[in-house]
Amino acid sequence: MVSGKYSALAGAISREQSIANISANLANINTNGYKRSSISFESILKGTQQSNEAKGINYNRIRNTFTDFSPGAMRQTEDPHDLAIQGDGFFKVRGPGGVHYTRRGDFAINQDGLLTTSNGLPVLDEAGSEITIPDTDTSKVAVGDDGTIYILGQEASREEVAKIAVVDIDDKLKLKRESDTTFSLENGGSEIESEHYRVIQGNLELSNVNMAAEMAKMIDSHRIFETYHKVLKSYSTINEQQQELGTVG
Repeated sequence: MVSGKYSALAGAISREQSIANISANLANINTNGYKRSSISFESILKGTQQSNEAKGINYNRIRNTFTDFSPGAMRQTEDPHDLAIQGDGFFKVRGPGGVHYTRRGDFAINQDGLLTTSNGLPVLDEAGSEITIPDTDTSKVAVGDDGTIYILGQEASREEVAKIAVVDIDDKLKLKRESDTTFSLENGGSEIESEHYRVIQGNLELSNVNMAAEMAKMIDSHRIFETYHKVLKSYSTINEQQQELGTVG
């Protein structure tokens, strides 16, 4: 009976973690460039160990948390600071602990002329340097398909300022989720050249969270959690009855 109780407890804990994961996705459904987080489950006991040692009772837990890097929909904004990547790749920004990667492109120019994310992280160029935009009318800032930033002058002249770094990662499982839709690269992963991409100015990539799908998962997880809770309550009732029987006579 004790094994069954702990099995139900393990299931309830796993489903509680699943609900927290889904809640985080739903909370970021309107966050530009957000990538959906997902989890997988596994049984702790395998094969004969489950049938022989645990008498068929098993325990489950979260096996892995991974990120869905599929692209989100595009939204046109007409803001020259808003950039979206069509295809593969990430923007590089300087995070608190080093280089971070993101698909969120609602950039801004701060008072020092630096191109930054909406949370103030400097955007990096191909050489890994911060990008400074000259003090000029923002309507004269243009960004090419390859991420090159130009200042437009009179008579169709243009001056190249910098080229925004757009890179891909050889193994996206090595990307660790950080704050502000950014990811850091763990040991074993490396940058690779992004060959199939296009930078689109005046557009933003939206979150790739599907609200209907996440709500369906939320309902399912709540139902399973409630089932585990009822099982635990039943075990508690049985235990109380056993204690009462043990005191008779």
